[in-house]
Order: sequence, then C-alpha cells, then structure tokens
Amino acid sequence: MPSIQTAQEIRDILRRLEHDSIRAVQVLGINSLKSISPLPEDLIGARVTRTAVDDRILTIDADAFRISVDLQRTGRLVWLPSADAYRAIAGDSRPTLRLLLASGAGLDLTEPAKTKRITVTLSTA
Repeated sequence: MPSIQTAQEIRDILRRLEHDSIRAVQVLGINSLKSISPLPEDLIGARVTRTAVDDRILTIDADAFRISVDLQRTGRLVWLPSADAYRAIAGDSRPTLRLLLASGAGLDLTEPAKTKRITVTLSTA
C-alpha cells in the first residue's frame, strides 16, 4: 500500500495545474460530490489560477470557481502526463475524481479502500 503523501508532495503536483484550463471534471465516486451547484461541466474552460493544500484539504481555484477536496486519511493525487476521460475497465480501480486539462494532462484522486471517503465540493469563488 502506498504511503500517505506529504503536503509538499501534494503541493508539487498541484502546481502543475496552474495556468492550464480545465477540459473536464469527472466525479466518479458520485457519493463523494457534496455540492449540486455548480455542476462539474460548468468548470469546462476555466483557467486554474491558484492551488493550495492545508492539512489534507486541497483547493483549486479556476476563474470564478473553486474545487475543494478533503483527502481524508488515504486519498492520493496521481499526476497523469497524458489523460483521457475515464472509462471503466474490468478489474481496474476507478479514481474518485479525474480532472482533465487542456494541455492533455490530468489528475486522478484515488483511494485504496472500497469505502470512499474523499469529499469533493464545487463552488463559486
């Protein structure tokens, strides 16, 4: 089982998002989404202006929107140098959230356990 990422490791991954635009937000653990407005598709085209991490809570500001994610105990960020929309593959562990960027890169938020505890809140900044 992978070790828990430090705040600095998370910060380093988040910095890669800055100044890129959001191509898609896929919340694949639907019980993880704790807001109903804005919708994930409302963030398409928004440019990431700032990222931050405090404890295990990360924030991504994109134009007029904010994505807040509580990684809880075991959540991890996985940088994807090249990413497409997630499609289920038998035996594959699906991420809780996949963020796709205009540059073609992406970010997965994953958990090793079957019980998903990562929470995702979308809001206007």
